Amino acid sequence: MPDERLFETVGVIHIHSNYSDGTKTIEEIAEIGAAAGLDYLMFTDHMTLQPLRDGLQRFHKNVAVIIGYEIEDARNENHYLAFGIEKELPAGMNAKEYVDSVREMGGLGIIAHPDEVRNAIPEYPSYPWTEWGVEGFDAIEIWNHMSAWMELLKRINVIKMILTPRRGLRGPTSRVLAKWDELARFRKLAGVGSADVHAHAYRKGPLKVTIFPYKVQFRSIRTHLLLKEPLSAEFGHARKQIFETIRSCRLFVSNYRRGDARGFKFYARQGEMIYQMGEDIPLAPGLEMIMTAPKTASIRIIFNGDIIHNFNAASFQVAITEPGLYRTELLRHNRGWIYTNHLRIRKAEG
Repeated sequence: MPDERLFETVGVIHIHSNYSDGTKTIEEIAEIGAAAGLDYLMFTDHMTLQPLRDGLQRFHKNVAVIIGYEIEDARNENHYLAFGIEKELPAGMNAKEYVDSVREMGGLGIIAHPDEVRNAIPEYPSYPWTEWGVEGFDAIEIWNHMSAWMELLKRINVIKMILTPRRGLRGPTSRVLAKWDELARFRKLAGVGSADVHAHAYRKGPLKVTIFPYKVQFRSIRTHLLLKEPLSAEFGHARKQIFETIRSCRLFVSNYRRGDARGFKFYARQGEMIYQMGEDIPLAPGLEMIMTAPKTASIRIIFNGDIIHNFNAASFQVAITEPGLYRTELLRHNRGWIYTNHLRIRKAEG
């Protein structure tokens, strides 16, 4: 029987430092990540790879620090997280040009906050993705903490939202999940979670607080990668492992506020064959999907974008009888906890 063991590697994607509009150094942020028990951090300062040139892409303690950057077009829309490239692209490119360029350079590209809707603070408008005719990106953010927080923000709840930034996290929007399910029917596309953390200082009268401290956001939305071998101690190989796993969609997203999701499993089995998320799986008699979670939750099984089962449990085994895309969503206390990537079931040849 094939070895079904994978090596869970947990981290946070989309982090800003004082190289752009964050408030701490990369070294300080890595210390916070290490204290939070994270394995990797993916930095995306706006329009600069200077921290890469400064030699900060490396292990800090046991945390793999990966340096990318956040690109935007001339309208400050269509934000794109680019990793694995050595220099910034020319300013003023449109979305198709920078998506194509990152792909041609062998980089990893992630669409940032694709469905962002926010209007509470005029100086911080929405930055949605509008160029859906573009192809070549590897992943999209299905859950962005900053965007989710801003969408719930009202003038009457500002103080409450600042003081309890994780409490309102309900889950990815139905808009972005529907778009992801739609796109994934035609090609493999990873759905990742992100913090979009800046740790802004906020002052209102005598009140002075930090909105989303790094420590807080590192205990909210995480992306769990399922590696085929333990994360390498050699940084270059470790980075390749992380990129390969994201491209392969072998991952799930969790909200740590609703419980530590380490140890969660979701895969397909047919006889002695084990299949993981993102793989091309032939439909065959006896094929079933299997899930085990660290805690009981409200479980939704999604098939081609529609809920087909909804129940409370900590595990399940369900027969797969139709080709298509299957994923699961787990909620605790009526709030989103775990969101898997897809099991891709194809009709068997003949």
